[in-house]
Amino acid sequence: MAERSRFFRVALEHIGFVRAVVEAEEGLAQLYSADPDRGEVELLFPEDRADEADAMVARLKRATGWVEIARPADWRAMGSP
Repeated sequence: MAERSRFFRVALEHIGFVRAVVEAEEGLAQLYSADPDRGEVELLFPEDRADEADAMVARLKRATGWVEIARPADWRAMGSP
């Protein structure tokens, strides 16, 4: 199954809330943070659930003010050292 990836910048004080919302969606998406001190997160979700993920992204934007960003140049792939 194909996955889609989007990157966001979120205020550090909202990262826990964002993680809780994503986890509560039960399998819709996964959230990764390469460096918890930077407030940059990657949201991974199945291509066939993009509409649901878009709706969640919109809700989180209203709740936290997070903004979508380009993949940071120094972002390392999940699972790499």
